[in-house]
Amino acid sequence: MSTNDQIKLDSYFNNRVVDPAYYESYQIPRYLKPVIPTDKNIKVLDIGCGYGQFLSKLKEEGYTHLMGIDISNEAINECRKKGLSVTQVNDIREYVVTGSEKFDFIIMSHVLEHIDKDKIIDTLRYIKMNLLAPGGSFTLMVPNAQSFTGTYWRYEDFTHTILFTAGSCIYVLKSAGFETISFIDADGTSLMSFWKKPIIKLMLFIYKFREDFWGMILQTSYHKPSPRIYSFELKVIAK
Repeated sequence: MSTNDQIKLDSYFNNRVVDPAYYESYQIPRYLKPVIPTDKNIKVLDIGCGYGQFLSKLKEEGYTHLMGIDISNEAINECRKKGLSVTQVNDIREYVVTGSEKFDFIIMSHVLEHIDKDKIIDTLRYIKMNLLAPGGSFTLMVPNAQSFTGTYWRYEDFTHTILFTAGSCIYVLKSAGFETISFIDADGTSLMSFWKKPIIKLMLFIYKFREDFWGMILQTSYHKPSPRIYSFELKVIAK
């Protein structure tokens, strides 16, 4: 990573005008709770931990082996004020652990899209081979290029280098050595109220039907093996 890139990301939160107080009300999303192991003694790594909101909640719930890494010194300092174990790295591949220190649960939320395209697969492979314990799970979240907000996410954050679809997520994870890949909260309704969910599901059904109809009429091709997911972010579990 060049010095200019390092400066750009190290000052990320300041330049994006993100205040640590913004995350004080953070709660672990409902869609994440079923995929977090219930054993409080597991080793957890948050890649791109930011201000430590996710790790802080796990700490409150009694998890004891928590670690975060981030490129931003500002974020690292905020985490340390909260008593969290964190390390500043310029590149994920700089973070080294021994076999017994590997992690049972790794989460990487809205980080991969900031990495240079030619380093993405190598970075994921490093996570799989060097950081994830045998039998462990990797949770990845990235903005969804196929969503209605895809273009917004690509250009609203100046540090984004790439966006993903479900198909490209599968591709890079498979290329990195992950064998089991699944998507959670694919319709993006897990945080919606009870009455709103069926309405959104119906609208998505109509949208997909319309897409298929015009695809058939215009004889355009779709990549059928790839899941079509339209929520604003992709949430992936990989092992």
